[in-house]
Amino acid sequence: MRALVAGCLALSAASLLLPSQPSYDPWAWIVWGREIAFLEFDTVGGPSWKPGPVIFTLAFAPFDKLSDSIPPALWLVVARAGALLALAMAFRLAQRLAGPGRFTAIGAGVVATLALLLTPEWVRYMAHGNEVPLAVGLMLWAVERHLDGERRHALLLGFTACLLRPEIFAFLLPYAIWLFRAEPGARRLVGGLAVALPVLWLVPEWIGSGDPFDAGAQARVEPSWSLSLRDQPWLEALDRVHDMAGLPLELGALAALTFAVRRRERVTLMLGAVAVLWVALIVVMTENGFSGNARYFLPAVVIACVLAGVGAVRLATAVGRPAAVAGVAVLIAAALIPFLSDRTSGLDRQWTRVERVTRLHADLEDAVRAAGGPDRVAALGPPSVNRPFETHLAWEAMVSLDEVQESRGSAFVFKATGPDTGVRARRSGRSRHIRRVGGWDILGPPGERFAAVPSPR
Repeated sequence: MRALVAGCLALSAASLLLPSQPSYDPWAWIVWGREIAFLEFDTVGGPSWKPGPVIFTLAFAPFDKLSDSIPPALWLVVARAGALLALAMAFRLAQRLAGPGRFTAIGAGVVATLALLLTPEWVRYMAHGNEVPLAVGLMLWAVERHLDGERRHALLLGFTACLLRPEIFAFLLPYAIWLFRAEPGARRLVGGLAVALPVLWLVPEWIGSGDPFDAGAQARVEPSWSLSLRDQPWLEALDRVHDMAGLPLELGALAALTFAVRRRERVTLMLGAVAVLWVALIVVMTENGFSGNARYFLPAVVIACVLAGVGAVRLATAVGRPAAVAGVAVLIAAALIPFLSDRTSGLDRQWTRVERVTRLHADLEDAVRAAGGPDRVAALGPPSVNRPFETHLAWEAMVSLDEVQESRGSAFVFKATGPDTGVRARRSGRSRHIRRVGGWDILGPPGERFAAVPSPR
């Protein structure tokens, strides 16, 4: 396992040669890591608090003294390594559940891994350093450690994943209770984690915003695209998870569960139950004001990918004879061509979007330098920028997230137009155009002299 983790980290580090920029939430975690390191912590602005990513970004914050590009790069290495680990663990778990038979096991693993790789938004989340792929990798690793009999390792991995996604608590709690009763030697560990979990989730938020439950309030902020604003949020949520999984994947998972019932395979059935309960949890949350973001459903979809890999090989091998097995496999593959074609096209669209957004983030860095650097930008007052780039601007200008979010556009304004630029930056009616850098227009208040504005790199 050490070799696998090291390989994921090495590949992730090499991936920095590709377009590499964090997105909205990861930039906030990077900002918070720096603020905690310098005892200036403020979580009033930005997304909801998550302790897991900030533990890493706090450790990376001192490297900001060498270069402000190092902390975001290090977070991307960790997050992308987690996504690669998730792909590998999906293969290993599907292989294990498929049972004996070398080619059967490999086939299940390949199907599960490809299904996960082609899942909508997976590549985008992976490229921009989102926390969900890392959480998924830890979850699947926890399942494997449980099956290996290492229940304490499984609990620790589940605890770490819960620092990334709070929904995991609903499944971690019963496991911790079971372990507390089943293994008396683990009771001290269970008790320690039971104390650490609320401390890490609530105390930093209390310090940063004055309200220990502000993360929940932030998560229930309903943007215009929130499914909770629709006429039937629960139905919209179910439609979303169905679109993410796709009918072939759902049928493959159903096949795996059907065979598992006949063979009394408890692990497969338990994974199926977790996936269903996860979807139900997110549906209830959406009905109660949460946005129903696609990434909330991703852990359930990943489990479906694993089960679909198992179901595919079980269907193919159910006929018995090798020649018939090959024929069934060919028929299944042929039936999947339209689905795979659509998913492959989606992969291409994701990458195109990643390149476009990455270019905008890189141009924003240049635009801040062109405006005179962070000191000059912050000196005029809180800067303003398009909504999806507020957390990145806070990092570049070295100001808090709420200052950028609450800016009225009376100081520097960085404005972009086009796809993926989101809600435009606030600007004062008196703002005047200074120059254009890449995809960004730089505006400033009248009367300010800009003759000495340096050129971007």
